[in-house]
Amino acid sequence: MQDVQKIIIKKLPDYSKNQRILANYILENLQTIPLLSVNNLANKSGVSSATVVRFSRVLGYQGYLEFRNHLIKLLKESLSPAEKFKATISKEEEYQDSLHQIAHQVVQNINLSLQQNNLQDFKHIVSHLREADNIYCIGLGISKYLAEIMAYQLKLYLKKSFAMSGDSLSFPEQIMLLTPKDLLIAFSFPPYSRQTVEAAQLAHQRKIPVVSFTDKKTAPVAQYSLHVLIAKTDNILFTNSLGAISMLINALVTEIALTEEKKVLKGLRTIDKYVNDPRYFY
Repeated sequence: MQDVQKIIIKKLPDYSKNQRILANYILENLQTIPLLSVNNLANKSGVSSATVVRFSRVLGYQGYLEFRNHLIKLLKESLSPAEKFKATISKEEEYQDSLHQIAHQVVQNINLSLQQNNLQDFKHIVSHLREADNIYCIGLGISKYLAEIMAYQLKLYLKKSFAMSGDSLSFPEQIMLLTPKDLLIAFSFPPYSRQTVEAAQLAHQRKIPVVSFTDKKTAPVAQYSLHVLIAKTDNILFTNSLGAISMLINALVTEIALTEEKKVLKGLRTIDKYVNDPRYFY
């Protein structure tokens, strides 16, 4: 919301008299604007509906609907986890079937993630992974387990991936052992771990390419990343929904497998012998 306020204030000299009246009303009532239609806002602020539309365009939107939708999105993002959960359970009749509701949320997250990731960038990431001498995966909290899954999946096909644990050596100490021929995969989702972001920053400073998995292009880790994979993680609980992240990990590993046919076949034959050994598996 603060970014919108700054834009409105910055453009004050460009407004007409009525647009200035509207701007003042919006700045004083920004939290309630997403609830108002164009006519409601016009009536409450004392200007015409046409002024509301023109004002939205001055701000850089196609019209008031786009402006309001942007405010709705920002308002949702600004809610605390407790407020989000409270808003969810207040609509009890809509959430009686948690199984289908959460499944719907995961599908929505996956579809939004597909829209925000570029196929060409995806192909470039695959190329960087194949060319890297070693691949190191990093994350804290739930992202630690995502990093371990990523490293495990890649190791099946590339045999040069590792998860940074941070148990014996700190992340900066481990980053200092990497070279520009290596690659760092950073998992960073809200609440963003400062240690993960600083590790990505150090890698970036040392010319080590960074590929990040995060929830938006403005996430702290993105500025230090050569490539960013966006995974939407909206959830009614405090924890991040992992469906879209799992989809991207699986897609990335599958693409690598399809481009490394000989290595994959050799690895699968080895695994096949192992899993068919009655000493280890039934």
